[in-house]
Amino acid sequence: MMTRMRVIQVIFFEVKMNNCIYCRQDKEVAKFSLEHVIPQFLGGSQAPDYLKTRDVCKDCNSNLGLFVDAAFEKDFMVFNQLNETAYSLFSPTLFSGLPFRCMGISDLSPPKMKDDEACEYWLGPLGEQVFWIRPHDEQKYWYSGGNPRTVKKIRSRAYFMFSERTLKAPQISWNAFKDAFCGKKVDKIMCTQVQGADPKSIGFTDATELDKERIEYFHSYCSNGQELKNRVAMYLDFDVRFLAKLALGIAYVFFGKSALLGGEAEELYKALWMKPDDPKPKIKGAGAHNQSDHFLKEHCGIDYGTTISLIPANGFVALNLNINRKLNWVISCADFKQLKQCQIDSLGLGKSFVLIKPLSKFVELKLEELLAFNGGISNIEELNVISGQVNQHRDFFKNL
Repeated sequence: MMTRMRVIQVIFFEVKMNNCIYCRQDKEVAKFSLEHVIPQFLGGSQAPDYLKTRDVCKDCNSNLGLFVDAAFEKDFMVFNQLNETAYSLFSPTLFSGLPFRCMGISDLSPPKMKDDEACEYWLGPLGEQVFWIRPHDEQKYWYSGGNPRTVKKIRSRAYFMFSERTLKAPQISWNAFKDAFCGKKVDKIMCTQVQGADPKSIGFTDATELDKERIEYFHSYCSNGQELKNRVAMYLDFDVRFLAKLALGIAYVFFGKSALLGGEAEELYKALWMKPDDPKPKIKGAGAHNQSDHFLKEHCGIDYGTTISLIPANGFVALNLNINRKLNWVISCADFKQLKQCQIDSLGLGKSFVLIKPLSKFVELKLEELLAFNGGISNIEELNVISGQVNQHRDFFKNL
C-alpha cells in the first residue's frame, strides 16, 4: 500500500533593514520616518527635499524632537527671538494671531495653586497679560511653557487679561487670544469683561468658583501697574545636544555616511547623547554665550530670519546657525579627512540657507552673496522682498 506524502513549502520573507543616523542601530525599514534635518520650528518644512531624510528611526524622530529640539526651541532667548520674527512680519490687514512672549515664572501665588505647579507669566502684542498655571518639571526647568509632553497630557488653566491698548486695536488681541496654547490641554479663562463678542467662540470656558477666586486675585495684584517679579531659568548647555544633532543631520544629507565616521563625528555623537553628569565632549565650535568675534553674528544671517551656513575652514566644514542676527552658534560638522575633494570643492567659500517660517520662504545662496548683501555691496532680489515685508509695519505697535 502506497502512502501519500504531503509537501509543505516554506517561504521566507526578507525583512528590509536600515541604519538610523542618530542612534546608529539597524532596524526594520517600517520603523523609519521622514526627518526634517532642519527642524520645523526653524522653518524646516520649507526646506527642499535634499535637506530631509528617511534614514532616521521613529523613536529618534519622536524622542529627539521632544527632548533635544524642544530643549533648544523652548530656551528663553531662542523662544522669544523666534517669536520676534512673527512680530516683524505682522500686517494689520491679516487675521492671524501673534504669539505671546514668555516672561518667565512669576512669584505670584494664586489661590489653591499646587506645590508641583508654576504660574508662568506671558505678555501679548498689546500688553495683554496671561497667567498660565501649569505643571512644573524640575528636569525641564528652563523650558518656556514647561515639558511639552506633560502639557499635552495634563490639563491646566490660563487666565487672560486685556490691556488698555486693546481698545485701540481689539482685533489684534482677540486673534492672539484665539491662537494661544493651540495643541495643549489648557482651559482658557477670561478675566476681563467682554461686550459684543463671546469668548467661547475662540476656545474660552466658563469660570468655576476657583477661577473666580483667582480672577479676583489677579485683578488685585496685576491690573493697576503693580511691579511683578519673574524669574527666568537658564541652562547653559541647552544648545549642545541640538547643535550636535543638527551638525550630524546636515553632514549626512550633504556628504553621506562617510561624514559620520572618524573622531570628530564620534565627539558629535557623544554630545548628542550626553547626559547631565557626562564629561563635556570635545567638539569644535562656540555657543551663543561665548563668542568673542561678532562677525558671524552680524554678517552670516538676516534680520528676522534663520540662516544656516556651511563654511569650509581649517580642515573642517563649520556649520553656522544664526537667528535674527541676534543669536549665533558655530560647530564643526564634518572633517575634511572623511570627505572627497569634490565634496569640499562643491561648497566653494560656503553655502547659506535662509528660512523665513512665517512667510514659508527658503532661499539658497553662496556665502559670499550673503556677505555682500549684508555689507550693502550687492542686492539679492529675494532678500530685498523679504526685507521690505519685515520693515513694512515696523512702527505699527509703537504708534498705537
